[in-house]
Amino acid sequence: MMASPLRLLLIEDFEDDALIVLRELRRGGYDVTCTRVETAEALERALDTGPWDAIIADYALPRFDALAAFSLVQKRGLDIPFLIVSGQIGEDTAVAAMRAGVHDFLLKDRLGRLGPAVARELREAALRTERRKMQEQLLLSDRLASLGLLAASVAHEINNPLASLMANLEFVLNPDEGDGPVQASSLPAEQQQALRDCHLCAVRIRDIVRDIKVFSRTDDKQRGPLDVHRVLDSSLRMAWNHIFHRARIVKDYAAHAPVLGNEAPLGQVFLNLLVNAAQAIPEGHTTPQEIRVVTRQEGTSHVRVEIHDTGRGIPPELQDRIFDPFFTTKPAGVGTGLGLAICRRLVDELGGELGVKSALGQGTVFHLRLPTAHDVNGPRNSFTQG
Repeated sequence: MMASPLRLLLIEDFEDDALIVLRELRRGGYDVTCTRVETAEALERALDTGPWDAIIADYALPRFDALAAFSLVQKRGLDIPFLIVSGQIGEDTAVAAMRAGVHDFLLKDRLGRLGPAVARELREAALRTERRKMQEQLLLSDRLASLGLLAASVAHEINNPLASLMANLEFVLNPDEGDGPVQASSLPAEQQQALRDCHLCAVRIRDIVRDIKVFSRTDDKQRGPLDVHRVLDSSLRMAWNHIFHRARIVKDYAAHAPVLGNEAPLGQVFLNLLVNAAQAIPEGHTTPQEIRVVTRQEGTSHVRVEIHDTGRGIPPELQDRIFDPFFTTKPAGVGTGLGLAICRRLVDELGGELGVKSALGQGTVFHLRLPTAHDVNGPRNSFTQG
């Protein structure tokens, strides 16, 4: 039977006792990679280099003890199986340690159950992790549903007065619609231009309202052929206020097949990635900075979408964590750490893939592979760029 790998953080000041612990774990079927520490400072440094599968601590050390070590682990919010071993200890102390949250307590002269105890706690930790993921997914779904209801309500309230505004502007601007009380052609040129500007702004508001209504349909799971360029353009309009004072937009659309998807979740993904790209770029120097939106055909089976930015980039050690729920590199109060977790879940539900490549000081590229809709309408289906 192949040994199970185990990354162990061992808090122990006696080399002989450390060797006994390692021997029992190997006897229990573990291939142990161990780091041994003896002080709080060394423990802090070791926790920075994690992750760790388990922590085993001697109860009393010359400058440190197991309960203080456990407190440091708890303060970091880490859920790592934590077991205490001791030569001699009273029952009251053992009970207090377990009540504090320590996962198990063993005597050094009775380490025969160390292997099974570690195996049990690893299983329990895995179950806790799975429960947390399920709770996080429920939280994400609830937040999306709430945001969708709010967006739909706001869009509906804006739509009615907007329709009246556009109708009146068109009535004034269109001289072929009869003798209205005011004809735009009879107004000074400056006032005619002002009315035309108002009409253009109203059209933009109408497009934004339409985009909000599309993005708010979070409960619509139906998938079908979709013009990915139209969804990208809609997301770019929604993100414009975040982008225009930071970078210029470059479109490089070359895909020609429709993707199989749903407009609302795909639009949410694009919008989040575009806003993230804008926030990675400092304000005030728009000309040299750009956000490039690229689409490419990958055979008949997939369309690739890339969102490039010339921002600060993501450190290599964080690139595997940015899709974790509630992990964020943004300052407190700026980000919740949910955006990219939501994006990955939505892309997975659409049958696609979402990944990232980044280098510090050179920018970031988020890339999506989306299945084409050739199974729905045939492999030669195509659409025009928006």
